[in-house]
Amino acid sequence: MIPWLILTAVLAAPAGWIVGHRTARIRIIPIGAILAQDQAALAAQDVAEFWQIVDHLDLDQPDDPRSST
Repeated sequence: MIPWLILTAVLAAPAGWIVGHRTARIRIIPIGAILAQDQAALAAQDVAEFWQIVDHLDLDQPDDPRSST
C-alpha cells in the first residue's frame, strides 16, 4: 500500500505543477481591434494623461486650447 501512495505522490506532483503553470500563463486574447484603433486609443490615452498633468500646473494663460473644439 505504501509504494502506491509514494508512486501516486511522485506522479501527482509533476501533474499538478504542469496544470498550475499552464493556467497561470498569460494568454493573448484577440478582441477584434485593428492597428489603427489600437494606435488611436493609445494616442487618446496620451492626450488625456498630458492634460491631467497640465491641469496641475499653474499657468497664467487665458486661452485654453481645449475650449476651441
